[in-house]
Amino acid sequence: MTPGDVPLLRWLLLTASLFAAPACLPRHGVELPYGDDVRQRLDVYRPAGEQGPRPVVVFLYGGRWQHGTKRTYRFLGNVFSEARVVAVVPDYRLYPEVRFPGWVEDAARVIHWVHDSIGRFGGNPSEIFVVGHSAGAHTAALLALDQEYLQDAGLPAEAVAGYALLAGPVATTWTDPDVQRLMGPRSGWPATYPMNLVNRPGAPLLLLHGAKDETVSPANSERLAGKVREHGGCAQVRFYSGLGHVGIIVALSMPRLNIAPVLEDITHFIGSTLRSRARGSPARCG
Repeated sequence: MTPGDVPLLRWLLLTASLFAAPACLPRHGVELPYGDDVRQRLDVYRPAGEQGPRPVVVFLYGGRWQHGTKRTYRFLGNVFSEARVVAVVPDYRLYPEVRFPGWVEDAARVIHWVHDSIGRFGGNPSEIFVVGHSAGAHTAALLALDQEYLQDAGLPAEAVAGYALLAGPVATTWTDPDVQRLMGPRSGWPATYPMNLVNRPGAPLLLLHGAKDETVSPANSERLAGKVREHGGCAQVRFYSGLGHVGIIVALSMPRLNIAPVLEDITHFIGSTLRSRARGSPARCG
C-alpha cells in the first residue's frame, strides 16, 4: 500500500459506513495489551450470543510498514464477528520506531497472546487463522513460511491453522528507497522475501488479489502459490476482476455492498481447512 492509499482507504470506509444498516455500524472491540509498547495493543471482537468456542481470525492491516491503526478496521472486526468468528485486530510497531523484523515479531506475540487468552472471549485457541492485507499479508507470509518467528514466541508452527494473504508483496524485490530503508541492511533482505523461505509443506494458504491491482502485482500471489505447491504445500489463489489494491479490503470490510466475495472466500477457507483437519486429511487446494 502506498502512502496515498492510506487516506483513500479511510475515506472509502467512512463513505461506505454512511450506507450501512444501523446494526452494522462500528463498535469498539475490547482493547487489551499484548506487550509494553503503546503500539502493542489489540482489539477483540466476539460474536454476539455464541455458545462454545469459535474459530479465531487475527487480522494484520497494511500501510507500507509505516502507517496504520486498528481504529480504521472496526468495521472489519464487526464483519468477522457477524460471520461467527472471533476477530483480533492488533496494532504493531512500525517504521521508524522499528525496522524489520520488528512488526513480524509483534505479530508472533499477538498469536501467542491469542493462543493463551482467546478462550476467555469465546475463541478456540486450536483454530487460529491469520488474515493480512498488503504489508500485513507480507508479515503473514513470513509467519507461515519461517517457523522461527512463532518458535521464538514460544509456539509451534502448528499453532496457526491457516493463512489468508490479500494483495501481498510476497514475490517481489525491494526497489523503493523507503522500503529498502525499513527492511534493514541489504545483506538481510533475503530473509524478507517469502519466496526464499518456501522449503516444506506448511499450513494451508489462501492468496486473494484484485486483478487490477497496480500497487502490488497479482503475479505475486500466483508465483508464491506455485512455489508452495512445488514443495507439496497447499496454496489456493483467487483473483477478483475489477478490484485494485484498496478495493479488495473495502470489499472485505463491507460485504453488504457485494463488491466481491472476499469474506465468503475467507470463511469458506476457514471451514474447509477445519473440516479437513478434523478428518485427518490434507487441506483441499483446488
